Amino acid sequence: MHRNVKRIVLAAAFLAAGTAATLADELSGEITVWDWNYETETWGKALKQVDAEFLAMHPGVTIKHVAQPHANYYQLWQTANATQSGPDVMQMHAGTFGVLTYPESLEPLNDYITPEMRASIKGWEAVAANFDADGTIYGVPGNFSGWVFYYNKALFAQAGISEAPKTYDELLADCEKLKAAGILPFALGNQDALGTLQYLNILFPGNFNEADSVRLVSGDLKYNGDEFKRVNQHLLDLIDAGYFDPGFSSMLQWTDAVDSFASGESAMIAGIASDTVSYNEFLPSLGDDLGVFYAPADTVSDPYIPDSSGPVWVMTNYSHNKDAAWAYIEFMTGPRGAQIQYEVAGVLPINTAYQLPDDAPEFVKGMVGDFLDHPTFLYVSSLMRQDVVFEWMRLFQDVIAGSLTLDEALNQLQDLQDNPK
Repeated sequence: MHRNVKRIVLAAAFLAAGTAATLADELSGEITVWDWNYETETWGKALKQVDAEFLAMHPGVTIKHVAQPHANYYQLWQTANATQSGPDVMQMHAGTFGVLTYPESLEPLNDYITPEMRASIKGWEAVAANFDADGTIYGVPGNFSGWVFYYNKALFAQAGISEAPKTYDELLADCEKLKAAGILPFALGNQDALGTLQYLNILFPGNFNEADSVRLVSGDLKYNGDEFKRVNQHLLDLIDAGYFDPGFSSMLQWTDAVDSFASGESAMIAGIASDTVSYNEFLPSLGDDLGVFYAPADTVSDPYIPDSSGPVWVMTNYSHNKDAAWAYIEFMTGPRGAQIQYEVAGVLPINTAYQLPDDAPEFVKGMVGDFLDHPTFLYVSSLMRQDVVFEWMRLFQDVIAGSLTLDEALNQLQDLQDNPK
């Protein structure tokens, strides 16, 4: 009997291998892939390895991989898309910042996604119509890349702080201790107005649960209502109290503040779980002194971690090679693609079919565990309509400068929400 079972298992294995080989042989033709990371030093190296292994599996396929500039990525996409000459596969941002702004040009992926794939990946609301993970899916989440607070444990200890804050009130108290000890609480560059936007992203879940987050961006809750005003007031209070570098408004970009935190000149920074302004840039210099905490609680007692689930990967609905395009997305976001991107570029895996190696830094294991075990939801600036996001950035700059009150700014924001231009 055991011998017969063994024969059946072996036969099944050979059949599966033969089927996989047949599918690999059947795929052919060219696919064009766009992203903004292909020529970067670290992630680009990982993407080139993904391509090489995919082509080895599918020798009949060729890839035209185009690295587009991030600054005008979506303008280039809209130009190509207008004549349906865009790529077969694209890297996009999650939510309204990317994928959910272009559903009419993207292939719905529900019929491609297997139950196993859906179960092994978090963050489907970030690529789904109406932010409904059970609705129409237009992309596949690529990695954990949510908003977090990184902090310097040594500077906290120097100010007499024994653990990271869990509430907004504790955050305020810790900032005051740091300032009293002569330590700058926060690193921030904000001439481009992106810096304050990132702090809004990470403070927001302290006052909005998942359902209310969607109610805000759909119009059921108001931008000039008490809930959103409270979040904005929190950020304004942190600025007015002198917890940021006095020159933050003249520091060109939010990312320019990285050196301040990495060198131990400031105690905290709003950063990304992986990608730029992430542990990859801080762990080498800070080592065991690097800590992380998440959105501090305020009116919401257990805030979600604001995640972006990406960049994400999408397929155009006019692709002439959808089978190969989907196979590429499936490989990129699958366990082997996740492994390559983590091992080569430190990109945190969102696919649980890949497990971090035993020798991964404890800090990384802890952060991935936090994202897997804790509620996550798309961050607010990728939930909001993008014209509203850019208007918030402009108006909040005016509030900081004193040329508008917060009430005036939020009234103008709500007017735009109600009357799109």
